[in-house]
Amino acid sequence: MGWLVGVLAMTLAGGPHGDTRPGADAKEDSIDVVVRGTLRTGIMAIGGESTGTTVTARGATWELDLRGKPELLARAESLGGRRVVVTGSLEVRPGVERRQRWILTVKTLEAGPARRPSPSP
Repeated sequence: MGWLVGVLAMTLAGGPHGDTRPGADAKEDSIDVVVRGTLRTGIMAIGGESTGTTVTARGATWELDLRGKPELLARAESLGGRRVVVTGSLEVRPGVERRQRWILTVKTLEAGPARRPSPSP
């Protein structure tokens, strides 16, 4: 997972070359992602430092920001514990208990395919 965090941090920082255009603004930068993983809802954290919903894939967990999207929030509640496909924009926000919080502002949330069983030898 360390390599993933490194790649994402490098991407958020503008990569090794960065944007050197005059007037380039960080608000122009974005990371659009598709995550296929397991959804969890009802998450609580010390000091309320959680969106309450996460998706985990390949050992990495991201919080999901569903504020202002009641239809997606209702869908997340119904899909809790299941595999999902989430698309959105990824960002790092500063935290209090955790220095960095990786948060995905959700654009779409759909039920994903069930895990395929591992082949038997």
